[in-house]
Amino acid sequence: MKNNGRIWLLVSVILLSVILISSCQSASVEPELRSPTVQKPPEKSAEDLSYLVQMDPAEVDNSDLPVTPVEKLHDTGLVPEGVDIKQYRLTIDGKVENPLALTYEDVLSYPAVTEVVLLICPGFFVDNAEWTGVPVATLLAEAGIKPEATDVTFHDLGGGYRKTLPLEVALQDGVFLAHMVNGQVLPAEHGYPLRLVAQGRYGSDWVKWVSRIAVS
Repeated sequence: MKNNGRIWLLVSVILLSVILISSCQSASVEPELRSPTVQKPPEKSAEDLSYLVQMDPAEVDNSDLPVTPVEKLHDTGLVPEGVDIKQYRLTIDGKVENPLALTYEDVLSYPAVTEVVLLICPGFFVDNAEWTGVPVATLLAEAGIKPEATDVTFHDLGGGYRKTLPLEVALQDGVFLAHMVNGQVLPAEHGYPLRLVAQGRYGSDWVKWVSRIAVS
């Protein structure tokens, strides 16, 4: 009986030692460390200027901004159907000495300016493109502005949209009727045949498909 007691005591000691050793090994094993998953923000193209969408274009220096390719320019408005460029006329009337009815070719014959101008439609989009066209001041000088004139209204071909600017604004540098963008003939969705470019002003002033300039 004494031998049996000693045997059970020895077995108990061995089992306890095994349990303690196993417990220490478990405690000494460090949990597997995993690198946290990092969500990368979506890559933006070099032409993405959306961070400027709430800015005033008059307060943004666009000299170092990338030029937006023609195929990435934003378009708004309903494109007029079937513009017959041979029948098209740009009329300039109202308080002018010499009302004009210019063909598209007439407009192209005037000295043109080319400028990279920032277009911001606040809350919607931003484009920065190179526009080529005829200064409004040149056309109004040809028509002869009457002394009492104070405003200039630009009408689109369909008659559904117009915008009035103070005369002093319409005569500023950077305000012109564009017939080209980024060296290409103005696409229909961007205002062909003529689109008002108004540097330093919001996109709502950039009337597309201009067919009439009324001085008041």
